[in-house]
Parts: sequence; structure tokens; C-alpha cells
Amino acid sequence: MKNIFKIAFALSSALCVLSEVKAQEITDTIKVIDKANEIVVTRTGNTTKIIADVSDSINAGKYYIYEVEITPTMHDDDRELPESWEINLPFIPRDPNQDSERNKKIRREISGFEHIYWGWRFNYNDKQQVKNCFEVGVRHLIGVTWNHGRKTPAFSIGAGLGMMRFLAKDGYTYGKNGDAVIFQPIGNGVEVDKSRLDVWRFHVPVMMTIPLGKTGAFCLGGVMNLNTYASAITQVYDGDYRNKIKYKGLQQNLITADIYTSISIGGVGVYATWSPTALFKNGYGPQLKSWSIGVDLISF
Repeated sequence: MKNIFKIAFALSSALCVLSEVKAQEITDTIKVIDKANEIVVTRTGNTTKIIADVSDSINAGKYYIYEVEITPTMHDDDRELPESWEINLPFIPRDPNQDSERNKKIRREISGFEHIYWGWRFNYNDKQQVKNCFEVGVRHLIGVTWNHGRKTPAFSIGAGLGMMRFLAKDGYTYGKNGDAVIFQPIGNGVEVDKSRLDVWRFHVPVMMTIPLGKTGAFCLGGVMNLNTYASAITQVYDGDYRNKIKYKGLQQNLITADIYTSISIGGVGVYATWSPTALFKNGYGPQLKSWSIGVDLISF
């Protein structure tokens, strides 16, 4: 158990279609007037009038009057909504009338040490004698992010790593029958020191991240998991005799997938995942599936 806390502490210490809807009113320049003593702007219907009192060294003062009629380009049924709604999506250029040339460009950058997580897994389906247990890792250790700026929606793809642990329920230990993982009941007088199954895996996350206010973020995406290594360890005491067995060569599914979502404030948040694919190949272990919730450090 100490090693698990060390892993979680080390990862913590080592410290991407939704849209952002932003209301803004398009501004128009009617007239530039220099050195005016007073300017009065009035608007009646679609007509905007500007009256300017401008000092003049020869004529001791002048009045300039400008009138501009604005013709609406669309009707919004008198709703109290802004004149334009801007929808900013990665890979889609933004409206040139609303942004500078710099902000229209799609930015690509290297990103990393994002979505460092520790959570609790809740097993269902054919879980047999498996306890609910934990998972730990970093989903986006390194990757690429596309966006229009820091406070705009972002799309990312990356690579990470993690592990999950499955403990056997009280009264049972992990065993192996051929290539299949099985559960063995404990005999009389036998004390179980530990019986667990660990799965180490690589993550390939594909995410959309939506800013929420100044410091918040909402993430939604999918994660492909490459379950490259799995092993089970059982250690029991029978009187003064200790028996420790490690089982390798397990037939876990190499590729599984998770649906992922998280919400955070200030880089710290909570996440939830759902894993609809079974951990083991059919006939080689419990066909358990799981969902999880936990703490997520969005960025480092």
C-alpha cells in the first residue's frame, strides 16, 4: 500500500463537439473628430446623430453634425439578445469582422502533464469475487493541442500511462487454471497477506476542453487504453509457512476504451469515466466492466 501512495504522490508532484458562446456587439466607426470640446450622440430608431463642438482659432468655434442610418441585416424578433453570437471551434476560422488576423489563426502547441488522476473504480457485470479498488496515472503526459487562444475551446490528442488494481474479496485469492484467472477459496488456518491483480496501461486520450469563466474548464472525450501488462500476486501464511505466487501471462484485452468527462476550477477538478469493454478475453477471467470517479489535476 505504501508503494501506491508513493506513486500517487510522485504523479501529483510531477505536476482537450462543444463550443464557447460569447456575446459581443460589432462596433462601427462613424466619424473621427479631433480636439472636440463636447460630443453628443443620440440614436432614434436606426438613425445615429453626432453633434460635435469643435474649437477653431479663426472662427472661434464650429458645430459639426453627422447623421448615419443603420440598416439591420437580420431580425431577432425583438428578443433581448446581442446583435451577434460568436461560435468558436477548433479547426474552424473565426469571423474576420470580429477578430484580429492573429486570433483567427488555429494554434498548435505541444502540451503535457495534464489530467493527472487518482480515482476509485466501481466494478459491475461479471465481477465475481473482485473488490472495488483504485486507479492512478496521468492521461495526457504529452500530446498536441489545437485552439484559437488560451481562453478558447481546445481539441487535443495525447499519450499517457496509468495502472489499476483489483483486490480479491475476503475469503478468496487469485489463482490460475491454464491461462484463465480464477478465484480460490481460502482453506482453514490460512491467513491471506495480499491477493491482488494489477494492470498497467498506456492511454491515448482525444478530448475537447471548454473554458468556463476565468479559471474553470469542462472536458469531454474518449480514451483508448493499451493494457500492455497484467499480473496477479497472492501471498498467504499457513502457520509459519509463507507461500507467495505471482501469475503472469494473463489474457487481458489489449485494447479497451473509456468515455471520459471532467470539470475543474483553477486546474483542480473531478472526473468520471465509463468503461463498456470487458477487462479479460472471454473465457480467460471475469468479464467485469467498471466506471470510476476521482480527483483530476487538469494542468501542471
